[in-house]
Amino acid sequence: MNVGTHVNDDCVTEFNKLKLGKQYRYLTFKLNTDTNQIVVDQIGARDSTYAEFVSHLQNESRYAVYDYQAQTDDVPPRQVEKLVFIFWSPDANQPVKQKMSYAAGKEALKKKLNGLSKEIQANDPSEVEEAEMRKLVLN
Repeated sequence: MNVGTHVNDDCVTEFNKLKLGKQYRYLTFKLNTDTNQIVVDQIGARDSTYAEFVSHLQNESRYAVYDYQAQTDDVPPRQVEKLVFIFWSPDANQPVKQKMSYAAGKEALKKKLNGLSKEIQANDPSEVEEAEMRKLVLN
């Protein structure tokens, strides 16, 4: 963890609204380099699609939690729902120092967000395609 990296209390508050209150589909978090704090970046409405979520993952690192639902291929099918932590750190167009700061703060955020089921660390858009998320949640 970065010395002095702090998780803003709003991160936990909004996460609990997603996890317990089912108010959101996803949250993204960013590192505020001025205050060295992890803060809430984007909040996805409960009816948001996975494609909308992925559109928020641009050329800068982000942390995210997605409440993903999938249906198994079982007969009869069953609904599976998992809270997935995503560490998005694209390879291109990002200073090394910024990538290192995000990598160092990841564990601090995860420790505050109780109840995560799965994790993805992605550096390329192909690693956050919906087919990959579905496969992770169903396995």
